[in-house]
Amino acid sequence: MAHHNIKVKLSNIATLLGGFLQGEDIEITGFCTPENQESGSICIISSKQYLKYAKEGAASAYIVTEGLNIETDKPLIIVKDARPALVKILSYIYPAEQVKQYISKFAALDESAVIAEPCHIDNFVSIGKNVRIGKNTKIYPNVVIGDDVTIGENCIIYGNVTLYENITIGNNVIIHAGAVIGADGFGFIPDENPIKIPQKGTVILHDFVEIGANACIDRATIGSTEIGFGTKLDDLVMVGHNTHLGKACLIASQVGFSGSIKAGDFIIAGGQVGFADHITIASGSMFGGQSGVPASIEKKGMYLGTPCMEFGRFAKSHAVFQELPELKRRVKNLDK
Repeated sequence: MAHHNIKVKLSNIATLLGGFLQGEDIEITGFCTPENQESGSICIISSKQYLKYAKEGAASAYIVTEGLNIETDKPLIIVKDARPALVKILSYIYPAEQVKQYISKFAALDESAVIAEPCHIDNFVSIGKNVRIGKNTKIYPNVVIGDDVTIGENCIIYGNVTLYENITIGNNVIIHAGAVIGADGFGFIPDENPIKIPQKGTVILHDFVEIGANACIDRATIGSTEIGFGTKLDDLVMVGHNTHLGKACLIASQVGFSGSIKAGDFIIAGGQVGFADHITIASGSMFGGQSGVPASIEKKGMYLGTPCMEFGRFAKSHAVFQELPELKRRVKNLDK
């Protein structure tokens, strides 16, 4: 991941990170990962598991969490915690581009739309009636924005996103390519020809939300589907109608939330977790990949398995499960 048109002295990086430089104040020309090091680049060693990469690594310098015993004679920048240092240094090497006022002549804007300046509206963006877009927002090609949509400031909406009518997006929201926000909730009355329940509610994405590529967030039947402040959804996440996710949740790929879930804050879900409808999830709960959550989770903990159970119970049960063939053999022998 070296980025070779940069040249920066280690002393400047140390100042940026509030760290301490040990060794020669060399100039570096890029940034690399522990696994793929390049000469001239700087590399972050944030924890014990990465120390082995520093021994014979090709990087010219390292940023290290203090207290780690690193074996190298190369220059080091020692910081309190090297993980947030990664964010700072990437923002420094790849600064966000300032949004410049630009509306493509190939964009289709309804005359009632109100777009603050500066905004970047790219080719073949379609903007419906009474849409409001805040300043410093960047909208990439082929985005479709329905009537009565409100988008805040400093948002980034990547190509081929579809925002259905009458939804609200806060400030500093990022929506990745192909996501669909506000499609009809999946509401039908079972019948020979199932009867569609009209879906007339809305979707609200609060400030600092990030939605992954090809994720889907359905509109409410009535009321709202909501994604709370700072919550991040990975690619291919599905959020059903009338579900409310709290603040700062981290939801990995292919997680499915059924309808009418009330989920608290700081929830973490690994890949492919499935949540049943009309349940509540306690704040701070964590779910291992592929967990099935059929009922409400009343107290925070680490849950695993289908149907899910607390980690300790899951580990014990799983140990028993693995022993079942042997137990069966022994029971057979006892019968004899």
